[in-house]
Amino acid sequence: MEPNNEFKQELQQELLGMQQEIEQHSTFNTEVWRRSVKRYTRSLYRQNILCVVFLAVMMSVSIGILYIVAHWPWWVIIPTIVYFSVLIIDNLVITRGMAHPDVESKEGLRSLRDNVKASCSSNRWRTWFYRGFGIFGLVLIDIYLWFNDRPLFFTLLFTSIICFPIGRFTDKRVRNRYNELTEEIDELLKEE
Repeated sequence: MEPNNEFKQELQQELLGMQQEIEQHSTFNTEVWRRSVKRYTRSLYRQNILCVVFLAVMMSVSIGILYIVAHWPWWVIIPTIVYFSVLIIDNLVITRGMAHPDVESKEGLRSLRDNVKASCSSNRWRTWFYRGFGIFGLVLIDIYLWFNDRPLFFTLLFTSIICFPIGRFTDKRVRNRYNELTEEIDELLKEE
């Protein structure tokens, strides 16, 4: 009987050792995954901030050139300012909670997931504003250019036709990155 008890104890010790190794391995993978999610989130945060800075500079330069140099009327300039301002504010709202993401707690991960899902989901207000107001502003500018500067009208029309597919491609790519981050956060939540 003693050899069976000794053998049993050895097996139990080996089993205990294997369980500890599995727990350590799982903890290690979870920690690596947490760092990966944190790094990915911060990368998206930096891209959004870079976009905000680019939009602010582009708005300032565009408005300066259009108003001071080209002497465009206020009814063309004001919609342009509103459009760029809403873009900037929206991108700042999207980045909330992404600068220093809490990936250590379940609540922090859930909050981050909700913020990321909200920022990549296209609600009706965003769709209406960006497409509707953007097209309205472009038509307004085109009407002004048609009557005042025909060569610039055709240049703007050609540029708009070229930039439309590029914008759609970029939008799709950014949405995919946000969806990938959401999936990683969901997997990390399942691990806990």
